[in-house]
Amino acid sequence: MQESTNPTQSSHSSAARRGWPFRLDFSRRNTGLAAALLIAAGIFLVVERLLLVEEELTGLLPIYGWYTLLYVALTVLGAFLFLLEVDFGRVARGLIGGSLLFLMPLLSFLAVDFLNDTQFRTFPPMRSLANYLCYLMVYALLYGLFRRVWLTVLVGGFGFLTFGIANYFVVEYRGQPILPWDIQSVGTAMSVAGGYKLIPTRQMAIVMLAFFCLVAIALKCGPQSRPGAPTRRYRILERLGSLGVSFVLFVLLFPMNILPAMGVSVWAWNQKVSSQITGVAAGFFANVQYLMVEKPEGYSSAQVLALQEELAALPEPEPYGTPEKLPTIVAIMNESFTDLENVGSLTFSPDNLPFLHSLQQRDDVIWGTAWSSVYGGNTCNSEYEFLTGNTTAFLPTGSKPYQQYVDCDQTALPSILKAYGYTCTAIHPGNRSAWQRDEAYPFLGFDAFISAREFDVRRELEHGLTSDRSGYRQVIWEYEHRDPDTPQFLFNVTIQNHGGYEVEDYPATVHVQGQEGAFPQAEQYLTLTQKSDAALEELLTYFAEQEDPVVVLIFGDHWPNLEEGFVSALLDADAAHLSFQDVMREYQVPFLIWANYPLRGEHIEQVSLNYLSGLLLRAAGLPGTDYTRFLEMLRAQVPVITAEGMIDCTGACYQNGSATPFDDLLRQYDILEYNNAFGDSQKVSEIFTVRETEQE
Repeated sequence: MQESTNPTQSSHSSAARRGWPFRLDFSRRNTGLAAALLIAAGIFLVVERLLLVEEELTGLLPIYGWYTLLYVALTVLGAFLFLLEVDFGRVARGLIGGSLLFLMPLLSFLAVDFLNDTQFRTFPPMRSLANYLCYLMVYALLYGLFRRVWLTVLVGGFGFLTFGIANYFVVEYRGQPILPWDIQSVGTAMSVAGGYKLIPTRQMAIVMLAFFCLVAIALKCGPQSRPGAPTRRYRILERLGSLGVSFVLFVLLFPMNILPAMGVSVWAWNQKVSSQITGVAAGFFANVQYLMVEKPEGYSSAQVLALQEELAALPEPEPYGTPEKLPTIVAIMNESFTDLENVGSLTFSPDNLPFLHSLQQRDDVIWGTAWSSVYGGNTCNSEYEFLTGNTTAFLPTGSKPYQQYVDCDQTALPSILKAYGYTCTAIHPGNRSAWQRDEAYPFLGFDAFISAREFDVRRELEHGLTSDRSGYRQVIWEYEHRDPDTPQFLFNVTIQNHGGYEVEDYPATVHVQGQEGAFPQAEQYLTLTQKSDAALEELLTYFAEQEDPVVVLIFGDHWPNLEEGFVSALLDADAAHLSFQDVMREYQVPFLIWANYPLRGEHIEQVSLNYLSGLLLRAAGLPGTDYTRFLEMLRAQVPVITAEGMIDCTGACYQNGSATPFDDLLRQYDILEYNNAFGDSQKVSEIFTVRETEQE
């Protein structure tokens, strides 16, 4: 037999004779993997450097050399591992594979929390174990499905790193971590992500390269399918065992809810801090407990009917206005709109809301401070509270009612107004499917929904989003093209002030007095609200000239998410360690009701969004329902009820879940809300609809 003259084969034989288990293999597959890693790493390093220079992050440059050295070392190591072939026996490979399966949950926990800069280094052992079990549950499931170590490492590791990176950016721009309900909001998040600059961190790059090294180790050193591999029966038992581990962990973590006993509890009023002190994964899974809406304590059909009798005796609140005929009703929920100067100790030059402030000096408007249930995002929850009168305080923490619960006809402001003959139109210059508005609005009673594509006026942009002025011109267009014999309700949700306050060369015309230029995001936001204020003046000037009665409500949906240093300066407190009272300040937004007919003005110091529709009905001179009358009675005792906490008529604050002197009233509210939203066939519709005698 002719001897082989292939030098590679000769070296392989020589290595085998020496018992050396490692060799380099420049096969097409190995070379392709190594080359792909080197090219991708090189491109990323160049792009990252350009982004840092573009953002003028010069403070990072002195330590950039050490980062580059580590980055290059991991890249070369990864490429080397992909070129490496290992001649381990089946037993050794099995031990390495098993070790990786149990090690990956720990490494994923450390990587995700390292990316998000949590306090994982100081976690008590039980809290660290809780996070480990959350990751192990998923890895056990993946191995049960794939029964391939390298594929489990690849899919699980990549999935968790993607989750960790996404969580970092969500916290960065929304101020809250990813919650279970946000999975349904991926489409909405993608539609607005263009307004943000997603600049990767050095931690992300290092962790991702380390992950590729682990994938290479699993691929090269883990178990492989070879002749003499375990029997089919053994493989089935192995899958079942892994799935069994995942199932047991699922039962322990969820139905049995062992997380609180392991030191993991949710701070509903500050999910960001909660995630920092519990771990990203454990905090996420702890929130899963709140997915299901449980019946309120004492809830029954008999209890609802008993409440109906009590509510029937409630008097109708005195109207704020008495127009000569049914007025056109306009409600504007302005994106990220708040009066920061009214909340904190900073002064802005010039005044960013001069028109709003001038209206507040008049005695024929209803105005004040409202409290929202969300911060930095989740606009749909503010819509839901305003339109329905329901509060998200009684719903699972972080839930999104539009996506989770509004799946059938529900009583809301549009359905109340339709009893008076109104046609109801929603206007939002964004994607129709964002927050599933296109599905929720019809269930709430809207007859039409005008999204960005259906605008009849030309849309002008501010920092890449439709301006408030354009939205208000569409409102005017709808008013001018209405049926004069049919009263009209217009609900306009704006988008101009949405987050992403980092547009280059955007001319800031409002500055923080004494700290000009120190907070560019805040100054860009303040400039946007200045333009919102001017657009509102144009809108009300137009309606002031109309003969037919018109009433307009405007309110903000939530705070913007701005620089932490700015928030600290504004609140005169460390934004990372706020007291509950200071946290509640971050949920204040302005509201104002104006009409072109006489209104009895009032300054309302404290109110939450769930009460605003009742105030709007009173301003329109329209009787409400038993439910709205109950809410007006409740407002006198507990004027602020939000998902974060409550404020009573004396100004005392209560975290959700703590005892209050008004628990009996709040329990009645909870029962009525549950019957309204989830009562189905047992819903007592008479409580939530206008009496026939009042429709005449």
